[in-house]
Amino acid sequence: MSDSLAEQTAPVIRVMTAVPVLIYIVLALFLTIVALISLGITLFEIISLFTLQNWDEGIIQVIYSILLTVIIIELFETVIVYLKTKRVPVRAILIAGLTAMIRHVIIFNISVAQPIEIIGPAVMLAVLIAGVYLLREDIDTGNIRI
Repeated sequence: MSDSLAEQTAPVIRVMTAVPVLIYIVLALFLTIVALISLGITLFEIISLFTLQNWDEGIIQVIYSILLTVIIIELFETVIVYLKTKRVPVRAILIAGLTAMIRHVIIFNISVAQPIEIIGPAVMLAVLIAGVYLLREDIDTGNIRI
């Protein structure tokens, strides 16, 4: 009787396990499109940087756009690693979060910020850096060291 039940549920289980893979494939396609658009915007901002009078603001905007593109690429690589290994690379997600926090800090105006607005990002940066450090890979074996 249990063999009969297993045979009946096997197609359903096969379909259910394929759903996340399909979602990740669609997500990878969307991230590809967004990365290409972000790259185009970054190139446009680099070109328009030469026509701006305010170089400081222009350079910050270019760095902001470059970091956004890096975040999108990190997320894309995370999806690709999942599709290849069926494992979510937590360290890559932490690096994307760290990049996002650095991007936030770059545009942050500390002169008008309240202390809690400064402490929050600082704590987040510390947590993300600790997570990346704790999940580092052993260079010799490729295994995660904790």
